[in-house]
Amino acid sequence: MSEDLELVERCQSGDGDAFRLLVERYQERIYNVACSIVGNTETARDVAQEAFVRAYQALPGFRGASGFYTWLYRITVNVSLNMAQKEKRRHDSTSLDSLLDSTHMSPEALFENNTPSSDFERVQLRETIQSFINTLSLDHRTVIVLKDIEGLSQEEIAEILDCSVGTVKSRLSRARNHLKDLLRPMYQEWIGENRNE
Repeated sequence: MSEDLELVERCQSGDGDAFRLLVERYQERIYNVACSIVGNTETARDVAQEAFVRAYQALPGFRGASGFYTWLYRITVNVSLNMAQKEKRRHDSTSLDSLLDSTHMSPEALFENNTPSSDFERVQLRETIQSFINTLSLDHRTVIVLKDIEGLSQEEIAEILDCSVGTVKSRLSRARNHLKDLLRPMYQEWIGENRNE
């Protein structure tokens, strides 16, 4: 029996400490997923909290048909999508800082030099990438986050989103192609600048 399932069984028997251990184990990953989907650190905190509350309330019915981790991700994605739709209606801007923070990217991963001019370029790049990600539908943004940032398999994503693997592949392909089309001019400009140096 996995450690997660052992903790779940303890929770189902009324052991509050076991649920605290599950929260500690997954809180950072759940927050990162929420942050990547909603694009706002404050909202992501609310999503993570709500996801854990819902998970706790639903634990008595958890039977282990899927792994606890997958089950918790599904709850988090659903809460994230609901919150993102509400936020989108309120205002249409998000923060790339939260997205890049959730990928644990270091500044060096974006640019090799660590000079003031590269800091400025990094900020510009973040803003540009965020604006591109914002053009994706929530469905496409979600599969990009789960696959390319969280590293889940297409099968896990299908289970989380309650759809077929074919649907995941299709959404992922469309999302990546859309981002590639948007990034291509930027890449070509960068190549041109480096040739002239």
